[in-house]
Amino acid sequence: MSDDEKPKSGKAPRDPSDPGFWRRPLPSGAVWAIIGVAAAVVVAGIIVSLSLGVSLF
Repeated sequence: MSDDEKPKSGKAPRDPSDPGFWRRPLPSGAVWAIIGVAAAVVVAGIIVSLSLGVSLF
């Protein structure tokens, strides 16, 4: 293999049909885990705000 044929980044060439890491769909369980964590953060924020006497509405 000459220097011309090697990828410059040192990585193996990517399959053209591979959409790449950021475009692959997440598994369903991961999506629900993200939604659950986001909901827990929102609820915790509301509880902390109310306990500090912040008027939310």
